[in-house]
Amino acid sequence: MVKRNRRVLWAIWLVALLPLAFAVTAYFTHLPITDQRTNNGVLLDPVLTLEQWGGERQAHVGHWSLIYRGNDTCTEVCQRQMERLRRVHDALGRDAARVRVQQLSTDSALERGVWIVDPNGNLLMRYSYSQIGEPVLDDLKRLLKVSGLG
Repeated sequence: MVKRNRRVLWAIWLVALLPLAFAVTAYFTHLPITDQRTNNGVLLDPVLTLEQWGGERQAHVGHWSLIYRGNDTCTEVCQRQMERLRRVHDALGRDAARVRVQQLSTDSALERGVWIVDPNGNLLMRYSYSQIGEPVLDDLKRLLKVSGLG
């Protein structure tokens, strides 16, 4: 009886410690499962502050911003991309009030693409035009969920 109880005790310890041992091993050996990204856009590291990228304080502070930086003139393609960006904004549902969609003028120093700006005015992420839609929406939903800002 005592022998059987010891086996059960060791089995319980083994079941509890195996996942912990695997997690520690994965962390310290940098197994590929720990290096996966969850974001779709390019995460800026370090972020660019409002002063560094030259944004207007009143236009980008206090709320999240989706910024579209296109060509010199807004052609039909540009207008379609802006419409897709507005649909991303609408798809946020109740969180849409926390986000503003803006188009930057051509005198901006930013590269062309779509940018996410946090409520402090920091540039966080950049997307190509082809990513306007689900990739931007997924990342923005995740940011709004974990952030109490804006």
